[in-house]
Amino acid sequence: MKTTFSLKLAPLSLATLLEISIIAAFPQTLTAQSSHLLLSQNLAGNKEIFERKINFKPPKVGAPDNRKGGASRGTMMCSQNRKTLKALLPANNLGLTVEKYPTFFVYIPSVSTQLAEFELREKNNSAVVYKTRFPLPASSGIVSFSLPTNKTLQPLEIGKNYKWSFSIICDSEDRSEDLFVEGWVQRIEPSSTLVSQLEKATSRDRPSLYAEAGIWYETLTTLAQLRYSNPQDLTLVADWKELLESVGLNSIAKEPLVETSIDLLHE
Repeated sequence: MKTTFSLKLAPLSLATLLEISIIAAFPQTLTAQSSHLLLSQNLAGNKEIFERKINFKPPKVGAPDNRKGGASRGTMMCSQNRKTLKALLPANNLGLTVEKYPTFFVYIPSVSTQLAEFELREKNNSAVVYKTRFPLPASSGIVSFSLPTNKTLQPLEIGKNYKWSFSIICDSEDRSEDLFVEGWVQRIEPSSTLVSQLEKATSRDRPSLYAEAGIWYETLTTLAQLRYSNPQDLTLVADWKELLESVGLNSIAKEPLVETSIDLLHE
């Protein structure tokens, strides 16, 4: 009877073993599939970050290099530290824009005066297009200001170079002591491809799109707007630092953005 019982039990044991083997293998398959799915989801989640990578491609145009500021007599009369006034521009000192009234950025060190002057001229120091004076923010850092969109100031012409200067007036009786920087701006017509991309893009995508197209002023402006809106976002802080360092502005890459609106009025 022992032998008979064993023979009847054997087929059942074999089937059971096969079933157990299948069940044991199935969770591993699910685990592998789950891991693959999780990896895919993680990659998809990070895709936006990869796509937002800001890679500025400077255009093959140039201008006199004077983005680093100084006083015309070589003094630092009203500067309260060793840092100097600096324009936020690529190394060739010329930035492209697609805006009729672009936004400019400068780094302002700690100074003992609070009066500044902005001037915009056509190429070769010809006629003054725009000129104004205004008070500086109380704290040092990177400030921005836009040309006023009023009827007294005509929009920048496409394809024309404009020279701009930003001066900190240390002594109103002796303007030779000014701290100053100069830069250039040229307005271009955006390509149809870029226009189409911008229409579909999120605010997070726009800086990278402008950067790929070599359009400096809007790369900086759109990224700064994101930082103003999301001051605790460390990814944006890193993007800003990387962008400035990519054009040689390492010394001010970590300087704070001063969230103060400077309204330029026509003088």
